[in-house]
Amino acid sequence: MSSTILERYQKVFEKDRELAQHAVQIFPDGVTHDSRHAEPFPIYIERADGSKKWGIGGKEFIDYWAGHGALLLGHNVPEIVEAVTKQMGHGTHYGACHPLELEWGSLVKELIPSAERVRFVSSGTEATLMAIRLARTYTGKNKILKFAGHFHGWHDSVILGANPPFEAPIPGIPKGVIDTTLICPPNDIDGVEKCLQTDSDIACIILEPTGSSFGLIPTNGEFLKQLREITHDYGVVLIFDEVISGFRVAPGGAQGYYQVTPDLTTLAKILAGGLPGGAVVGKKDIINLISIKEEEETQRGKKMPHPGTFNANPLSASAGIAMLNIVKTGVPHEQVNHTAAVLRKGLNEVIDQHGLDWAVYGEFSGLKFFIGHGVHELLAADFNPDEWDYRKLKGGSDSELVGSLRSGLLLNGIDISGGGGMAMAAHTEEDVKQTIAAFDQTIEWMKADGLLE
Repeated sequence: MSSTILERYQKVFEKDRELAQHAVQIFPDGVTHDSRHAEPFPIYIERADGSKKWGIGGKEFIDYWAGHGALLLGHNVPEIVEAVTKQMGHGTHYGACHPLELEWGSLVKELIPSAERVRFVSSGTEATLMAIRLARTYTGKNKILKFAGHFHGWHDSVILGANPPFEAPIPGIPKGVIDTTLICPPNDIDGVEKCLQTDSDIACIILEPTGSSFGLIPTNGEFLKQLREITHDYGVVLIFDEVISGFRVAPGGAQGYYQVTPDLTTLAKILAGGLPGGAVVGKKDIINLISIKEEEETQRGKKMPHPGTFNANPLSASAGIAMLNIVKTGVPHEQVNHTAAVLRKGLNEVIDQHGLDWAVYGEFSGLKFFIGHGVHELLAADFNPDEWDYRKLKGGSDSELVGSLRSGLLLNGIDISGGGGMAMAAHTEEDVKQTIAAFDQTIEWMKADGLLE
């Protein structure tokens, strides 16, 4: 990190440094999530409201983390706060069925085209784990096919190939598991067909329908339609991982937007209104493989066990109901997509004014940073991610520049990850103006520190 930005960071966030020094005695690297690791240390947040967060020193930040994508509307949405506060007085865990789960599940069925049946879980990782196991149970096959760069949680079958270098092994995963996960280049329908032609043991194909990390490596509706056709032809279960895109792209998720219906869909984040919660939804014949009654009736002996202490817990259900009742209006999606488009345009104008080999791209509510791509004559306004190798898009940014940019933006009151962020409905026109100005100021600091020409 450049010296001037580093000195400012150390001074402004002195209290955060003290907490970070204590945290390393408790947590590995002093953090509770890989993406919260930061050099020289992370900031600490005490409260949030609307589009803003406040640190322990009282400094205000405009937030683009959006709760790792879980906050479509912003922080402390009144309807959600009211619903959760009311439910707290009624209980947080019944160890029993309750009416809220019916209302929550009915909203999911109403909104998501593939949702003939619903099963709640506690996280996105749990959802993809369950979906893959259901696909294996349904088909009697063992292998899964996923795409390089696509993230589906951190369990053994799907963490492989999620991050660069995409071919690198992941510690702790047995070879037997590795051998059941096939990794295909993204958006390569010929590669997919070759895999299906040469290997009859593939149970399912799983992907993020908006592309890796919500469009960092983008995909499109045509590829999704091709996948739907080819999986149908080969008898392979198609799984859309809509943990991020579900209810964010549109009320019906990416599948509703692109009008491509998968066999199974995984959901989380927005589903539970920012609280922990997830779900697997899809075809009745597949989801019902967890049904005790259906096993008794058919004598198939294929009942897949599925417990879960916090499945459809009342707090998450109350938040999810409040959220989905707002989502189904479609109003938030118009807001966040517009805000993100204005931001992308404004940030790229700043990049081009400074003559940098950077770009900000994305679709829907996404903001993706590509910092130091090396093609200096390319205007940011003309950047097209579809023309780039996926290995450059995910992991190709200059890490030193990314670190200084993130720290400089924090100093200027903007909290966004080094890879980008997401717009929320709470973001205002003034937030956008401040963000663009902070971006410009940070670049000036980076130039003064000798990092940029």
